Amino acid sequence: MKIDPHATSARAFVRSLNILLKFARLYGYDHVRTIEHLDIAWRELQAAMPPASESGLLLGATGSQLLLDGVPLEGAPAERQFALLLSTAGIASVQFFPDVTHEELRRFARAFPTSKAKPAELVLQLKSALVGVRGVRINEICFIATDARLKDANIAAQLAVASLGDASQDQFKQWLNDPKKLLELIAAAQGSHVDGGTANAIGSGSGSSGAVGPRTGGTSFGTRGAGFGTGGAGFGTRGTTATGPGVPGTGNPDVEFAIGPGNELLSSSQGGDAGGYWIPAGAAVPEGLVPSYSDGRTVAPSEAEMFRILGALTSFGQIASGQGGIAGAGTFQQQIAQLPGTAQATLRQAIAGLAAQTTQAKPDETMLVQLAEHLAIRFALEQFEHGDVKVSAVRQMLDRMNQEIESLRNILGSHENKMTDAGILVESHREILDRQFWAAVPDSGKQTVLLSEDAWCIPPRNVQSYVAGLLEKGNVAEAIEILQNYASCADSEEAEARKKAAVGLSELAELYSKADPKLLGEALRHVGLRLSVEQDAEVQGMVSAAFVRLSQEAASSRSFSAMEQALELLDGVETQRPGIAHSLRGKMGIEERVPDFVDEALRARQVAAGLTGVLRLLPQAAMEQLSTRFNRCSQREDAEHIANLAGDLGEEGLQYLRSALRGGPVAEAVEMAGLLSKLDPQAVEVFLPGRIRDFSRSAQDRIVRQVSGSGATGRCRILLDILDYVDPLVMPLIIDEIGVSADREALGRLLTIVDGDLPIGSGQYLRVKAVEALGRIPATESVAALKRIAGGKKVFGWTHSQELRITALQALEKLDLAWAQEFLPKSGIENEDLALAPLTILANSKFVRQRRHTRVRLRKPLTAVSTNLKENCRLEIKTASLAGGVATINRHLAPGTQVQLKLQLGLRSLQATALMRDYRAQDMAFEIVDMNLDERTKYRRLLAGKLTRLVPAIEEDVATSAPPVNAAVAR
Repeated sequence: MKIDPHATSARAFVRSLNILLKFARLYGYDHVRTIEHLDIAWRELQAAMPPASESGLLLGATGSQLLLDGVPLEGAPAERQFALLLSTAGIASVQFFPDVTHEELRRFARAFPTSKAKPAELVLQLKSALVGVRGVRINEICFIATDARLKDANIAAQLAVASLGDASQDQFKQWLNDPKKLLELIAAAQGSHVDGGTANAIGSGSGSSGAVGPRTGGTSFGTRGAGFGTGGAGFGTRGTTATGPGVPGTGNPDVEFAIGPGNELLSSSQGGDAGGYWIPAGAAVPEGLVPSYSDGRTVAPSEAEMFRILGALTSFGQIASGQGGIAGAGTFQQQIAQLPGTAQATLRQAIAGLAAQTTQAKPDETMLVQLAEHLAIRFALEQFEHGDVKVSAVRQMLDRMNQEIESLRNILGSHENKMTDAGILVESHREILDRQFWAAVPDSGKQTVLLSEDAWCIPPRNVQSYVAGLLEKGNVAEAIEILQNYASCADSEEAEARKKAAVGLSELAELYSKADPKLLGEALRHVGLRLSVEQDAEVQGMVSAAFVRLSQEAASSRSFSAMEQALELLDGVETQRPGIAHSLRGKMGIEERVPDFVDEALRARQVAAGLTGVLRLLPQAAMEQLSTRFNRCSQREDAEHIANLAGDLGEEGLQYLRSALRGGPVAEAVEMAGLLSKLDPQAVEVFLPGRIRDFSRSAQDRIVRQVSGSGATGRCRILLDILDYVDPLVMPLIIDEIGVSADREALGRLLTIVDGDLPIGSGQYLRVKAVEALGRIPATESVAALKRIAGGKKVFGWTHSQELRITALQALEKLDLAWAQEFLPKSGIENEDLALAPLTILANSKFVRQRRHTRVRLRKPLTAVSTNLKENCRLEIKTASLAGGVATINRHLAPGTQVQLKLQLGLRSLQATALMRDYRAQDMAFEIVDMNLDERTKYRRLLAGKLTRLVPAIEEDVATSAPPVNAAVAR
């Protein structure tokens, strides 16, 4: 399948824009190369614009990463440097709208400095250049100013203080960042809720028949059932007196208090409406006192009570944000006083823990948020460790708690939103809760959960950290077992489980590849099978994204077995859901890496395990790459290696080659013909003659060269079949290639051409090429015809032209040397005429193409001019042969251009028709395809006179460069 053209064009535009700016720095904006790349960037920008889109194209930058419509680009160092330039200048993104014009793009490019400049100058230049521009918009990063007086406060405290008046900001700053102040508020709340007598707590903290509350000075305020003593307050029950540190009573008859050294429990409270005391796991416990159930479990508030605590904290956070000011603290105190005793004790314990922390370091977040998260995590952990809920229920519980404290988090929300708008990733609050809960779970509990069917509940980041730790310790088997179990969650019966597992697999793709490449295939199998049957639209989108991400990881890590499995699964999806399969194929990243895979296989001279299976499933992309490389091969060994790799792809690859030649675009058919000739010459014989007549001359010329260079055993028959359907200027090339093949099957057709039965449109030059071809085929059947041409006479002179007789005698020197030597003295042909004989073609040559004629270096360049072009050109021919040469040309001509040459020889001139070939630098090769035979004889003698300096007849094509050296003449 083809890759999305708009995405490809957008990436090409980014590269071209970067190259444009580089050229501007090197040459300036008025240089021809800079202008040329501006036009290229403009065309690619137009092609990249999505159809029917009003937003156009968004090019963003964050750090050294370029983003294209929000998708990270895999960039080279130059692209990363461009991203840093934008980010340093404070530019978040550049928006190109559909109505952008060429002039607006030019103004945008010219705004970039061509020399070293400060980032701030770039922003100013862009703003100045884009005044009045509607098609390009610059989006800058904005920063928030803060009060210097609040530099030591946390972010949430600063935002809260900023929302209040000056009169209240200092006190609210203390409340938000000092847990001790919050404890005072709670203590005051409890003290204001008096329902009983008063008592004095002196010395040891003895209490009277009501419960004793917080002590202030020498007076304690009591509440019913239980009280919390600070600084000397005591514990009491109805009608009893207790001594010891200030602790609460409890209204739960099942709760006991363990007695430590020096403490004496006279009676426990029975009844009453006050709650107990909960000590979360890991929290500090008052010395000598541990409240617990009879089975040993610590006492914890109920879920409803926990939600009331979070609701109270949320209300206080809203007050701090400006809704009520300091007067609103009374509302908070009233909510705290209405909480059950168990909930109050829980809240006090958590705040006390934070207060202990603040003596050593400042909290890294607003204290209220820390407090709420701490309470939620500890409650969820206790529930999980006691087995009251499963891990899936823990996740749901944390979600509900997260919703309860969302208002409190809004204190931080505006700052985080601005960070997000600036392109800075911020971890979500839900992820923070999940991560903190997971960190509190013991290792044994983590392993149990990850190997259970509820593993999908664990956030991917937590799974990754745990498995990475196992890999570092060498516990590979355990890590693999966990990842296998996690992947199997994609087959869960619960929609939520499938969705979470798909999201997790997307994030863990790299970990799967690192742990064991086989795991990628297993994960792809789970996701791919689910993709075929998933009915939930939301889950289907998540599963599709996971399938794409795992496939991309398989491609980047060169896991060919996983790639093969992904492609096979996608074929299965295509039979049921073709639309989804079509959209996924271009995103998987496998097809676009086929060129790299092929190059690596060719360099290594061996195919990696599984690569053949991948290429077989991508016949179009594979055959396109292999055909291109096959046509570029200069050595036979490389061509054979490519052909073998293509043959291993089986019938799928051959079927694509056949379809391309039979009905594909002309350019595609031309590229595929060479490789197909090597693999299936019979198919080329069937399809090519019917199509080649409609090809342009340049396409016909190229396809003949591809077929002849394939080295296929049946190429001679293919060339004979298409001879009558090609342009007359291409026919000499076909006859030459037939001779190079040395196939006796061509004798009949060559002899008819030699005798004058020429294809329509051809001339006598073709007879000369046919005679040369006969000389390369070791067959005695052609000797008689050649003798008749070389020795045929009429009343006055010879029957055939001198050039045709010279060529025939040169051929006879290879086929019947004795006769040729006997005939030469009476032939009227000079030895000089025979000096430039066609070169012998080696059957076992290591080169794909071999030179047909000796190339001579001219002491003085031979001048030639074109006479048929609209804008004629001048050629300085440096080296030449009877088949063509190499010349310096004053302007570049496209390869395949027909040129009527006029060669200047003093007062005389020679005419020849040539086709231009590609070469290097300012030089171009040309190949003579038609020439008057008498003038060819003159041209032959001209070159024979220059034979003291030769270009060696090495095995290269006429259009292939070779360093010329001096050599002796050898016939």
